[in-house]
Amino acid sequence: MNLPYSFRQMLSQKPLGVRLLASILLYSSVITLVATGLQLWLDYRYELSAVDERLTQIEASSLDSLANSLWEISPAQVQVQLNGLQQLPDVRFVEITSPFGDYYAAGSRPSEGAIIERHYPLTYLNKQQSVTHVGDLTLILTLDEIYQRLADKVLVILATQGIKTFLVSIFILALFNRLITQHLGTMAAYARRLKLDQLETPLTLKRHKKHKDDELSQVVDSMNSMRQSMLTDMQKRQEAERSLASLNAELEQRVSDRTRELEERNEELKQTLDTLQATQQQLVESKKLAALGALVSGVAHEINTPIGIGFTAASYLADQAQWHKQTRADDPLVATAIESSQLICQNLERANQLISAFKLVSVDQSSEQRRPFDLVQYLNEILISLKPRLKRCQPEITITGPEHLMINSYPGSYYQVFNNLIINSLIHGFENQPGGEISIMLSLQEEQLVIDYRDNGIGVANDWREKLFEPFMTTKRSQGCSGLGMHITYNIVSQLLQGTIACLESPKGAYFRLVLPVTLKENTVT
Repeated sequence: MNLPYSFRQMLSQKPLGVRLLASILLYSSVITLVATGLQLWLDYRYELSAVDERLTQIEASSLDSLANSLWEISPAQVQVQLNGLQQLPDVRFVEITSPFGDYYAAGSRPSEGAIIERHYPLTYLNKQQSVTHVGDLTLILTLDEIYQRLADKVLVILATQGIKTFLVSIFILALFNRLITQHLGTMAAYARRLKLDQLETPLTLKRHKKHKDDELSQVVDSMNSMRQSMLTDMQKRQEAERSLASLNAELEQRVSDRTRELEERNEELKQTLDTLQATQQQLVESKKLAALGALVSGVAHEINTPIGIGFTAASYLADQAQWHKQTRADDPLVATAIESSQLICQNLERANQLISAFKLVSVDQSSEQRRPFDLVQYLNEILISLKPRLKRCQPEITITGPEHLMINSYPGSYYQVFNNLIINSLIHGFENQPGGEISIMLSLQEEQLVIDYRDNGIGVANDWREKLFEPFMTTKRSQGCSGLGMHITYNIVSQLLQGTIACLESPKGAYFRLVLPVTLKENTVT
């Protein structure tokens, strides 16, 4: 095979090999230049040390002999010694000057180039150990030869290193082409020929068995695994197409199920609409309370007359029975009359109290007329009117605060608020079980009435305190609760009574705080 032709073909068709060759040449050249520069610096340091060593030898061996020759006035001997010094390597010029006007020189003084110039005093030690200055020695050394030797060495090093780098690069490139590049070309050609209808043919490389576990083998195995995966995916796609028909049938069933779900949702929406309509009806009914309150007030007034007559008759009967008892103590009819008359009086008096409280509350609730009233006394009347409702649970209700608390507001609205709070405690707090306790604390703070209502029931969950006053929120819907009681209470307090109500956190039971004005502002009801 023609090697230059193969090399040119490799350079033209395989840019990876070209980049590898360029990288090897670049980095090798950089390393060569760095190594050459280091070698030159070391050689230069060696040459300078050699020059310093020669100067040291001259100073140690020649200065005394030159001083003796000058003392003995032997010009021939001095000249011979100077010529000998001038013959030393790198020494170009030597001269001696004496204080007596004598001058000796050897060589020529260089006019240019790098030089090293040294001056040494020449002294003579006589027998009396006295020192006499006989002259001065001047040495001039040139560095041109050192630079020339270094330049020659640079050329030799660069030439040898360049040839070696080029040969090594060619060898590495050929080795890289044999071990990697040609196999990459085989894999690229296989990938270009790969089609969905030709996945049965695996990828194989013509390599020695000892190279079966390297990275190229891993790439080949990965490509073959990908080919096998594609075959498997095609089989799965065919199976998916076969199952598509059954999925269409299932889709129809799902559509039917979704239709049924939508019908159920529509039914739920219809129930919600019915609930809203019922709420609207309830609000409409609330406007009829005025007429109903007037009717109840009139009926209560009419009932008061026969109850009063009955109470008078029963009292008279009791008095007559007591008189006859004094004359006829053994008559059983007298004892029966006394007992019956007392029972009739007690129940008529209790009925009179209930009707009086109900009459007052009913009138205030229906007419929505603002008037001054004693809140403490009014709360006691509300509790009396609620006794039939409290008969089952019999909670202990305590009212703490001032003995009398006059406010100017809507007493009927206060009745609705406390009625809803107490009924809410009975149903949700005590769950209609006996043993409950309710505390109503009244206090005044800067023309504001603060009412703290507490019970010792099961309390209100944390996630319910935020949505307690929303409409239709109840946990007892199955027991007939509509979830509107606390919402109506909130509207009455915030709108009609111009106050605020909040459900606060409590360690036990429910805790409501109402902040209301003692005297309402004008034009509060429209």
